[in-house]
Amino acid sequence: AIAHELNQPLAAMSAYSEVALHAIFNDGLQSGQLKRALEGCVEQAQRAGRSLHELLAFLQKSELVTERLNLNELIHDVLNIVCNDGHGGFHVTLHLQQDIPAVQCNRTQVQKVLVNLFRNAEEAMRAIGVLILTITTKVQTMNETSMALIVVQDSGPGLDQVMAKRLFEPFATTKPTRIGMGLAISRALIEANDGHLWLDPEANSGAKFHFTLPLAP
Repeated sequence: AIAHELNQPLAAMSAYSEVALHAIFNDGLQSGQLKRALEGCVEQAQRAGRSLHELLAFLQKSELVTERLNLNELIHDVLNIVCNDGHGGFHVTLHLQQDIPAVQCNRTQVQKVLVNLFRNAEEAMRAIGVLILTITTKVQTMNETSMALIVVQDSGPGLDQVMAKRLFEPFATTKPTRIGMGLAISRALIEANDGHLWLDPEANSGAKFHFTLPLAP
């Protein structure tokens, strides 16, 4: 149902765009036809945006089933998943706190976030041919509360300031073949698990993402 709600307006936007391009590149340009096509694109983009915002709201409000998890083991499991589905081929540097306490979260949701971050990193690094992914776990105290901190840093080209500010907005993407949902949904999933996900604006190279998860009681 979620895919249908997003695919319908996106397919309509594609159709309207083709009409607009046809009108522009043919001698019989009619301003009324072009105007209707562009208005259709705007309307369907807004419709898709509303659907995605409803999805994010649902993710944040839905009741979660959580469990105690060994964070380092989960990271190893996700690395295996990413490597086995054709997104491997990169070098991984791990700085995992060996005695890190268990976290309390939903395994499936956190796994989806890690998969998304790792795949994004692999694609960014492959674009420039330097494939080094650095993953760090540790306990960090924030506002007098101890949380598990996970840092994922790639060796890709990084992000310009404009894109960095929009990165977690729906449909913000640096990839022409993507619709830019992954990071918006990832942030919603982490927040649903009482954590936070953000981009480090002061990373020296590549993109550096941080997210936190609560420690298990």
